[in-house]
Amino acid sequence: MAADSDLIATLTRLGFTQYEAQAYTALVGQEPLTGAEVGRRAGMPASKVYENLARLEARGAVMVNRSEPVRYTAVPHTALLEELRARFETDLTTAAAALDRLPTQQEPGLVWSLSGWEPIIHALARTITKAKTSIFAGIWDEELGELGPLLEAAAARGIDTHVAIYGTRTLTGPHTYDMAECGSSARLRLSGRRLAVVVADNADAVVAEFGDRTPDQATLTTNPVIALLAVEYVKADVSGRLMINAMAPAAYQQLLTTPDMQAMLRPSDS
Repeated sequence: MAADSDLIATLTRLGFTQYEAQAYTALVGQEPLTGAEVGRRAGMPASKVYENLARLEARGAVMVNRSEPVRYTAVPHTALLEELRARFETDLTTAAAALDRLPTQQEPGLVWSLSGWEPIIHALARTITKAKTSIFAGIWDEELGELGPLLEAAAARGIDTHVAIYGTRTLTGPHTYDMAECGSSARLRLSGRRLAVVVADNADAVVAEFGDRTPDQATLTTNPVIALLAVEYVKADVSGRLMINAMAPAAYQQLLTTPDMQAMLRPSDS
């Protein structure tokens, strides 16, 4: 009986080989099995069964009854996973301490490219988490589910946090600015694309473009000019929104008809 593919994939991420994961899951919850029985349940080639059972025994995942025939049983998964958790936590602590001691020689001002939603979100999250004094951010609802708690945590630890929110979500703690109307017009101007920005300490900046029909891409940089430009972008967008809010509706509608405003609001790909 083949094990669930997601379970096998999870065990391989925990350090098992594909065959070790198959053999272990074949044994879980079963009476002691012979090697041949393990191979049949796991769907493994007969030539691979015993070497993988031996490795599982060596790593403490399987116990062996050396009778005739030899039989194998799985160490209960709760005990095995608890041991793995303790080992990983120890290794992570050791690795973090060793890496912190390594000298850092980073050339300032370099610009790195990122692509794909998940790597970009991780970069935005790291920038928020590393902030020591200030954060300026422009975030859309689509990403605020992942980044919102981090922004709230930053404000809670005393970081001066300003977030322009392009959508309807809210945050508790940071200074927030309702940019929902600006977001709607921006998405229209940019043909479904949306620009997200996070700047930490006026130094570390991530500028990302997410697209409904285009690839997600971003730049990550410590270039002070780009960081300043990104902060000023957020400030300008928020200032514009606040001024619009202060205008009478008729005055705003009249402003929209001026040639300069029409030129600014024209879709960028037109």
